[in-house]
Amino acid sequence: MLPEWKQIRSKKIMPVYLIIGTEDYIINETKQLLIDNILEGEEVEFNYANLDLEEMPIEVVIQEAESMPFFGDKRLVMANNPLFLTTEKSKNKVEHDTAKLEAYLNEPVDYSVLCFVARVEKLDERKKLTKLLKKTATVIEAKRPNENELKKWIEAKLSKNNMQMSQEAITRLVELTSGQLTTAMNELQKLMLYCFDSKEITIQDVESLVVRSLEQNIFLLLDKMIAMDISGALRIYYDLLKQKEEPIKILALISSQFRLLNQLKLLEQQGYSQQQAATKLKVHPFRVKLASKQAKNFTELQLNQALKRLAEIDLEMKTGFGDKEQKLEWFLFELQDNRQKRV
Repeated sequence: MLPEWKQIRSKKIMPVYLIIGTEDYIINETKQLLIDNILEGEEVEFNYANLDLEEMPIEVVIQEAESMPFFGDKRLVMANNPLFLTTEKSKNKVEHDTAKLEAYLNEPVDYSVLCFVARVEKLDERKKLTKLLKKTATVIEAKRPNENELKKWIEAKLSKNNMQMSQEAITRLVELTSGQLTTAMNELQKLMLYCFDSKEITIQDVESLVVRSLEQNIFLLLDKMIAMDISGALRIYYDLLKQKEEPIKILALISSQFRLLNQLKLLEQQGYSQQQAATKLKVHPFRVKLASKQAKNFTELQLNQALKRLAEIDLEMKTGFGDKEQKLEWFLFELQDNRQKRV
């Protein structure tokens, strides 16, 4: 749990907040926490404003914040998308009177809470207004957690709900949700409901209940190929076809995974750490960690051959040459054959 969340729950409410980052779970939970701990019942209808700074100027936000609360002690104003504080270009040409925001930040009213929600990695630190906002606001970082941090999020949620879960099961949940906090917490909520009576979530529960994304199934398919389990790989492929997944979409994801393996192998040869590689490739560190293990099972030549063959299949599919489903099936057999030659 974030320390700022503890403060909010203990009713230590600050006049100005800044939520910055791209992790939806943290953003949404923080917004809901503020609503639950500032407003009561019907007060939400009268004293809550959720505004988009891409649609209206900052003056409207300040006006809302300076309006007296109605049938309550405080107002809560959410100001979403303050792109004028970033280097990003606004889609809509909304003019903002930033002097009014500056004046408000220097002397915020005591009967309103103003919360800025910036779904970006960072603000433009060169701007005077950005510096003032970060100085006067309580900043809550909605950044993507690493693997260990994600496990702590899961453990905290389990503890809060008096549920038990082994480290093995937690690790598997992290793997099956590709290290994504929002996805992991949604799946954990489902697991807790299913195991409510027993109060214990087993690895079998995780395996049977967690929904695998198409990307996760592609990763598992390659894992089967690495383990020389062609029948297991084909089962996953056939299951995807039964789920009405398009062969060309499956092909695109297989190609994307092989490109990642190839890029990782090249970067590792240049001395890049996994974290450095993740930053350079703009890929989630957990995905890099898992892909790095897969890359060790292929030679550079095998990866290049696979990418060349996948490009050929892509062209054949797009030009209507041959059976799409069969082409990918044969690719799996070819890959198996190349892996056996290496062994």
